[in-house]
Amino acid sequence: MHSALSIHQTFAGRHILLTGASGFLGKVWLAMVLHRVPTVGKIYVLLRPKALRAALDRFERMVATSPAFKPLHELHGAAMGEFIARRVEVVEGDVSLPGFGIQDPELAARLHRDLDLIVNCAGLVDFDPDLREAMSTNVDGARNAAAFTARCARARLLHVSTCYVTGLRNGTIPETLDPAFSPCGDAFDVDAECAEVATASEQILAAHESPDAEAAALAETLEQMRAKGQDEGNQMMVRNILRRVKRQRLKDDFVAEGQRRATRWGWHNIYTYSKSMAEALIAKALPPERWSMFRPAIVESALEYPFPGWNQGFNTCTPLIYLLGGWFRHMPARVGNPFDVIPVDFVCRGLVVAGAAMLHGQHAPVYQCGSSDRNLLTIDRAIELTALAHRKHLRAHGDTALERVLLSRWDAITTDLDHLFSVPNVRSAAEGLRDWLRETKFPKFMRRRADEWADKTDDALDTVETIDKMVDLYQPFVHDNAYIFTSQALFAAPVVEPEFHCDPRSIEWRRYWVDVHVPGLRKWCFPLFENKTPPAYSPRHAFKLPRSATSEQAAPEHRADARVAHADLGRAQLSPQLAGHLAPHHAEVL
Repeated sequence: MHSALSIHQTFAGRHILLTGASGFLGKVWLAMVLHRVPTVGKIYVLLRPKALRAALDRFERMVATSPAFKPLHELHGAAMGEFIARRVEVVEGDVSLPGFGIQDPELAARLHRDLDLIVNCAGLVDFDPDLREAMSTNVDGARNAAAFTARCARARLLHVSTCYVTGLRNGTIPETLDPAFSPCGDAFDVDAECAEVATASEQILAAHESPDAEAAALAETLEQMRAKGQDEGNQMMVRNILRRVKRQRLKDDFVAEGQRRATRWGWHNIYTYSKSMAEALIAKALPPERWSMFRPAIVESALEYPFPGWNQGFNTCTPLIYLLGGWFRHMPARVGNPFDVIPVDFVCRGLVVAGAAMLHGQHAPVYQCGSSDRNLLTIDRAIELTALAHRKHLRAHGDTALERVLLSRWDAITTDLDHLFSVPNVRSAAEGLRDWLRETKFPKFMRRRADEWADKTDDALDTVETIDKMVDLYQPFVHDNAYIFTSQALFAAPVVEPEFHCDPRSIEWRRYWVDVHVPGLRKWCFPLFENKTPPAYSPRHAFKLPRSATSEQAAPEHRADARVAHADLGRAQLSPQLAGHLAPHHAEVL
């Protein structure tokens, strides 16, 4: 057992670089640290420019519009801009580029000199993205983070990975890291694998430049146009559609190559394959005292911070929960399989604790942050609670009488893959019905109605196809494999401040799932599935960084006394109002 950790004392005057601040986890971590660790010296936020918007503009807009910063706005009010300007400096750069793409050599030198900790939250979290994107963000990003850390005088790297780097290895998963690990058991050489990926990428690009590939893309373009009744003689339209087709065909081949490589080594998908490669690269590039891996399980809605239910985007289990809100209620899964979900604010607390341990030099090489070994939630219980949450909502807010009376009583159950109402069986029945409606010689007065029902069956088949893809995507996690992720390293040292306790045994799953998580998804995430916009957030006082801060961050000057000034600021006497907010707050994913 290590000595007790005080988060406030450990982070006082420290300089931290955060990557991935625009993501779900990064936003909550940044807001939490600024809110609950006001002694922190300076947080440098690495952001890349996007869509003609400079990094500083992106940051300003993010803080002004994201609900993740609501507690900070409520605390600081009109003074929010001044507070952020004192604690945060935006750095324009890109994790996928060497040196993080920082163009200003004086700024890079200052960071190398002053940084104490780098928290690398940047990552592509799509399960099966374009292999080029996964390599650029997850693999090259990790390589660049390690190289940047190595150039720093004392900074240590806390890298956010995932528990699921274990791949197809089942059972109890320890908090260990072997750079030569692969789930299939063969020795893995990350440098050789990167070289092979580069070679395969060159071959794919060359194949797509061949006359045969051009002819195939053109044929597909014309086929699409004919199916939509478009004018094949419109050369501009042909060129535009051809470009889209070629881009998609190229992406499809890169996705297929990534899936092939992941499967060959025993990983579920390109995401876990690339995140494991990232771990291996960092472990090989830096000495053990300068890195630590932080592996969350399935990161989901906040239990308490920034407020109960906060979520963002298409997170890990959101699509399945959304689908279970309709008539699809027979979920293929293995009864008793662990479903390792952890609220985002617990993950952020854990990240802070791991960072404090690193700053003290008493960190573990791996921190797994999950619930399966301390507060087990099984997949069948999660499915049961999901149905309960949907039924509760439909009874009160169903759009139709059918939803309020029937669907609100339609329960969800865990089934075998070959169940009577399995997706393949439903698809087969629907296809048979559609074909019968189209091919049967009905009387003339019935023909129109039969065609209408055949069209509706086609629409239903599109939905079935979506469900089938979702079931296939999640099958390795809810049916094929069973994991218990050991999560002991985070609790090696007691933490002084109760607001940073992150033991999942405090989670009551029924209340969290039914009253917090699913309602949060319904508010913040489900609208995205329905081509709607989630509720907008606007603070009471308009947020704007002071002009002096924006000018200084746009053209930072080297200051020899920067670290001393920031440390003094971090140790400054707290106002009574601010000190009062250091106490625990009321009860808040892949």
